[in-house]
Amino acid sequence: MISRLHGEVVEVEGDCVVIDVQGVGYEVVCTSALLSRLTVGDRATLSVYTDVREDAIRLFGFDSVAERHVFLLLNRVSGIGPRSSLDVVSNVAIRDLLRAIGSGDVKSLMSIKGVGKKKAERIVVELKDLVANMAGERADSLRSAVTVERGPIERANCISVDAVSALEVLGFGKKDAESAVGQAIASKGAFEAVGDLVREALRFV
Repeated sequence: MISRLHGEVVEVEGDCVVIDVQGVGYEVVCTSALLSRLTVGDRATLSVYTDVREDAIRLFGFDSVAERHVFLLLNRVSGIGPRSSLDVVSNVAIRDLLRAIGSGDVKSLMSIKGVGKKKAERIVVELKDLVANMAGERADSLRSAVTVERGPIERANCISVDAVSALEVLGFGKKDAESAVGQAIASKGAFEAVGDLVREALRFV
């Protein structure tokens, strides 16, 4: 599976680019953010997803690891294929998309080009918990392996720190993550799990 390409951009047409890697030209369907910074003659490194079908192999390119991560999440939703996932990622900022999914904001998702009510509802149902829990999963599992008993204040601090880290995994800056976690705690009080705190904090990023 191809996950990264580095070479010279030799063609840009529509939403596709052809990148020459040691004499081999790879056609890549790109997000709008990636296309906006590529011109013929550039040397570029692309984060890539390889979609393998019975009748075709297609490459999808992303401007950042965060874009690729969100694309893969969307691609897991029933009825939403790679092309639709790419269109969604291309038409809304990653931050706004994660906020809408994490907070269950169907209305905001419906404002994205190509996303109707049923598709927006499927995205929320299938990804709302996943977005928060995937980011906090590692921190939760690490903490469960620690046998030292913590007091409530120390535990709350650990959860807050882990929630900030989880938001950073999702592509948010540290300052924005810290601010969002602080607002979530001020709004709801203490949280028992990183995933719950991340899910609430997504409303404020």
